[in-house]
Amino acid sequence: MRRRESLGVIAGGAVTATAGCLGDGFLGGNADDDQLALADRTLQYGGVLPLSGGLEAFGDPLRNGAMLPIVELEGSDLDVSVDFEVVDSETAPTAAVNNVAELIDAGYPAIVGAAASDVTLQMTQQATIPAEVVTCSPASTSPTMGILNDRGFSFRTAPDDSMQAVIAAQIAVSEYDAETAATLYTAGDYGRQLSGAFSASFDGTIQHQVSFTEGSNSYTEPLREALSDEPDILFLVSYAESGVDLLTEYYENHQGTETVLVSDGLQDEAIPRGVDAPLSNVYGTAPVSSGPGRDGFTSLYQDEHGGEPALFTANAYDAAATILLSNAAAGANDGTAIRSKMIDVTTSGGTEILPGELATGLELAADGEPVQYRGASGEVAFDENGDGGSVTYEYFTFEGEEIVSIEERTPEGVAQ
Repeated sequence: MRRRESLGVIAGGAVTATAGCLGDGFLGGNADDDQLALADRTLQYGGVLPLSGGLEAFGDPLRNGAMLPIVELEGSDLDVSVDFEVVDSETAPTAAVNNVAELIDAGYPAIVGAAASDVTLQMTQQATIPAEVVTCSPASTSPTMGILNDRGFSFRTAPDDSMQAVIAAQIAVSEYDAETAATLYTAGDYGRQLSGAFSASFDGTIQHQVSFTEGSNSYTEPLREALSDEPDILFLVSYAESGVDLLTEYYENHQGTETVLVSDGLQDEAIPRGVDAPLSNVYGTAPVSSGPGRDGFTSLYQDEHGGEPALFTANAYDAAATILLSNAAAGANDGTAIRSKMIDVTTSGGTEILPGELATGLELAADGEPVQYRGASGEVAFDENGDGGSVTYEYFTFEGEEIVSIEERTPEGVAQ
């Protein structure tokens, strides 16, 4: 699935942008006499997002978030042209690797995506890092993302899952007096890492850590194994597509007295709508937007889409915003030049730029002035590993067909 989402954003009229329309003399530093003015070139970025597959429910909200900076710039007086194109990751590593090649071949120097950790890990290592294309994932939370040998081309605005594991483990003890727990997790880096981090953080006995394959015909055996010693807590790490079938089978054949804690991948209205059970013993954790620009972003999103942003939508906006600011500062649609600016535009201590102020930020960055983007999802502030994002989490449950927030929490000992 390949769609051209925007061709040209410019005050006073439409301009058709052409991929790869670079001239000579581009430099990756501050503005100088050889660098084209912002009005004389097109800023380019792509998206590799889950428009189908296990994370399909997140696809449109993520795309909306990644496109919102363009909508914002359309409403400004800045003379700037932006070209954005998105392809479908299909929530599958092979599809993401194949489809991102279209963007690489078309000359897009930076990409918002992918979403699922396993997909992003394969896509970056097999395609974007070798091509020297910057990626910024809005939703890849595996700790492995922070230790990639990525030559500085890989970033994320989603938090490390080790923080979510700490929150879930704390809730298991403080809210449910749990002394024993078992984990049931989707096979792959996301599930394995989150299961391991929860087990390391849980102040009690971990009876079993059991993996399962997404899309299986039956989950009878992994459920039986995970619940065989009657744990107080079952920590379930899955995506919505399999989560509906898995929880349906759980309630039909395996439910005991345990409390079920679920990960962010199951914070999806497809769960209460698809499972014929009240879900009265199911609770979950998921990252929540906590940045200084949250209110501004939410207002922009509501004005454009008429509803509330979904999980990781603000992270997608932050990913696109930092890419655009870095492109303006670099002065070129060049991955290496953009890479060198991603940390600068989020940590430099320059003029603070919030969601809703991107036009000002792009103008300053293109003129060689330092800017510091402060995000919607959290204080982006990329470190040397490309990690940035919120460490605030929502503790939620299901009521009827709705997801209901109980409260927001930060891991003990971790500053916001």
